[in-house]
Amino acid sequence: MGEAREERPVTVRGNRFRPAAWAALGAGVVAAGAWTACSPEMFGSARFTQVWTSGFLLVVGALTVSLAVGVLRTRVEVFPDRLEATRGLRRTQVIGPGELVSFRASGKGNTVISAATARRRGFSTNRFHRHHDALVEWLDRNTGEEWTAFRDFFGKLTVQRDRSPVRESLSILLVVGVFLATLLTFPGLFIGNAYDAAHREQVTCTVTAAEAITVSSRSTRGIGSSRAGVGVETSDCGRLTMTRGVTSDSRDDIARELNRTKGPHTFTVGGGSFWLRKHTPVTIPAPTVYSIDDLSAR
Repeated sequence: MGEAREERPVTVRGNRFRPAAWAALGAGVVAAGAWTACSPEMFGSARFTQVWTSGFLLVVGALTVSLAVGVLRTRVEVFPDRLEATRGLRRTQVIGPGELVSFRASGKGNTVISAATARRRGFSTNRFHRHHDALVEWLDRNTGEEWTAFRDFFGKLTVQRDRSPVRESLSILLVVGVFLATLLTFPGLFIGNAYDAAHREQVTCTVTAAEAITVSSRSTRGIGSSRAGVGVETSDCGRLTMTRGVTSDSRDDIARELNRTKGPHTFTVGGGSFWLRKHTPVTIPAPTVYSIDDLSAR
């Protein structure tokens, strides 16, 4: 009863919404990886594709969650007689008065302040973190000439004075967009190709024109490949590109026959890519065409 109750600390930490959103996004990627691993019917006989794509999603999702949780845990708790610093997933470290011996500024605009003890314990905070002033006051009272020298040096640096919420929001949106676009491309395209191969369906499309083409994935640096194909214009299914079973010797004959027999033809297509073509408003890669089933009969 006679003991004095310890004063509650002041917690210096960043915004928790962004890392929480990243954690939710990472959890979604983990869920997608788990669902992919438990859905063999999506891949048909492409078991290797199922294993590596699901494993890739699980690893990326788990890494995203761990990094986000680490950011959520990162904080400095300011007590009257000590600091308790938590960095990422590491355990909390106690820092007493006079233990900090080095300080530095970093980040765009020198907004990140890092400190370390002789035993390499320490912390990193941003000048815009909540309650950062309380940490500065503690350092003013409980550190020596190293902190004073840093304050003098810091005053000579070019420092960002105010936050730029619009620029920060745009940067986050850009990073999230690149993250999602990367997953949709790799391994998304491999999953889509495996799904198409395992879920072929026949559709009737009205051919209006056809031409022999070369489908190329070659970049400006000369990296990539090219293969023979036939571009087919239809009035009800959009443009279709057929490369499966097409050679440089046969593409002219196929295009000539399609132009001669314009009208309804039965195409075997990948069910997933064809469904996306019909039901999504955005432009996506052309559906996979495996064959034109009634071409040889005409």
